[in-house]
Amino acid sequence: MIEQTIPFAELTRGLARCVREWILPHLDDPMARTQAEVLAVLLDGLPAAYASPVREAIAQEGAAARTLLARHRAGDGSAIPAADASIDILVADTAKLHAALVDLADRLRVAGDTSALREVQALFVQMATAEVRLVSGEGTDFASLSTTEGAAKQR
Repeated sequence: MIEQTIPFAELTRGLARCVREWILPHLDDPMARTQAEVLAVLLDGLPAAYASPVREAIAQEGAAARTLLARHRAGDGSAIPAADASIDILVADTAKLHAALVDLADRLRVAGDTSALREVQALFVQMATAEVRLVSGEGTDFASLSTTEGAAKQR
């Protein structure tokens, strides 16, 4: 398998161009054309939406992962990205840290260290919860997500 990473801004710019050049010309329905044009504009603006709250959340996630890995003498010892690193660099760093955490969890599972394994699992849950909260701006438990969805359907 070949792993290729496309910078986020390039990806969204390409998606917007695809909508404009390949989809819009084939749409006759005015409502569909309007929706496609709005989609292209949203795709163009998406990289700007990844502002400081996202950067801070990714950096905090990386710091928490590094702390846990260091506590268990695991990880690859890679350098912490610079404070002004791009979102793409931070995401690539986080992907490496996640892989190291999975490797650590596998070793802990084989060793039967359930206490440390629970610690790794708790970090993954914490990271997922923070991501949902960042994206949705709402609570992350089933009840609050269901309530939010129900309210949105009534609008």
